[in-house]
Amino acid sequence: MRKHIYNIIALAVALLFASCAEMMNDARDAEIVAPITVSFKVDINSFTAPDGSTAEAPEEWYDDLEVVFNNFSEGIQTKVRLAPDGVAEAEIIPGIYNITVRSTQRYARRQYIINGLKQNVAFVEDMPSIDERNTLSIQPVMDSPLCIREMYYAGSPGGYFRDQFYEIYNNGNEVVYLDHFCLAHLVPEYATTSLPEWPAEDGTDKYVYAVTLWQIQGDGDDYPLQPGESVVVAQEAADHTKIETWAGFGLVDTSKADWECWSGNEQRINTEVPDLPYVFWSGWIMTMQWLTSVDGSAMALYQPGQNLAFGSDYWQVGTTTQCQVGGSGQQYVRIPVGDIYDAVECVPTAADLDMKRVPGILDSGAATVDGYYNGRSISRKVASRREDGSPIFQDTNNSTADFEVCDSPVIRRHDVKRPAWSVWAE
Repeated sequence: MRKHIYNIIALAVALLFASCAEMMNDARDAEIVAPITVSFKVDINSFTAPDGSTAEAPEEWYDDLEVVFNNFSEGIQTKVRLAPDGVAEAEIIPGIYNITVRSTQRYARRQYIINGLKQNVAFVEDMPSIDERNTLSIQPVMDSPLCIREMYYAGSPGGYFRDQFYEIYNNGNEVVYLDHFCLAHLVPEYATTSLPEWPAEDGTDKYVYAVTLWQIQGDGDDYPLQPGESVVVAQEAADHTKIETWAGFGLVDTSKADWECWSGNEQRINTEVPDLPYVFWSGWIMTMQWLTSVDGSAMALYQPGQNLAFGSDYWQVGTTTQCQVGGSGQQYVRIPVGDIYDAVECVPTAADLDMKRVPGILDSGAATVDGYYNGRSISRKVASRREDGSPIFQDTNNSTADFEVCDSPVIRRHDVKRPAWSVWAE
């Protein structure tokens, strides 16, 4: 019996040894991925100074810059400091990378945001020399007091979507007049890796393009928004928690929104809430309701400086509108990046960051609720508070970092105030 046990043990040891030897052979046969060394150049373009003149980036702006190489497929992130000559040298494995540069700098007592993104760059071998493939040009943008504070776009469980809303907040220290501001729904309407091509004369990252434009119209001083106050733009102003449809109930009471986006359906009007008119709508106008993608859209706050009108002579191809190269001739709003006060990019899931359509100078990241019809919203993180207790929200032009996902949407969370001129002010 004892001999039989010894034989079993000997056989087990032999099998274990053979298995280990095979694993070692497999490990030796596995392909070894050798790292490569790549150079990456960062150029900061001239920008508009607070007095309206053209300014060049001071040399010290380059001192604090960090270049981040993200390989999302492998889950690898590499950070490298920029050298004084504006070149970063990184040791990475071959692959497809998104490269980002983010910083805030001061100039003439104003804060500027340095935000840059170069997407889907293939690094397959050492790249010591500099060309357009490994160069990122960044346009500094003056920090804006206005921001999109919360977005609820995903819809509620059961497929209800009419309670979508967008909250606009004064994150600065001075009053901002909302007259003429537009809420722009940017192109493409849906996140995609196949971005449209625009005419060469528009350059790179100088414009964004919108499919719809809704405007707060006034005489220039009708709608003051004080620091710590917000306004709410609803798809449809109603108490959706009491509306039952085939898709179930909504989650949000938007009946006391400041504006609703009315697109022509007489049966869906809240007479107590002012209509926010559309001043541009590309293609077929959905008169039943305005709906943004429940997968996540890209939205922007845009200031054209005047009241606009749908179908007016203001809209001219190559100036205020533009057509895609190789397209059908359909026009979209052509918006200079310098006229954008805030932009927020949303994508379907965290794995879809390669589907960005907003230039990195406006938003170098993207927010997501990881799905749709899940009742979640995105809300800016509280960075600090003013002396009166009102919140100051994080706004680094990087929606990945600036927003948190909330299990349920809330209008004016974190003690945000309502403007005194609101019809609902107490």
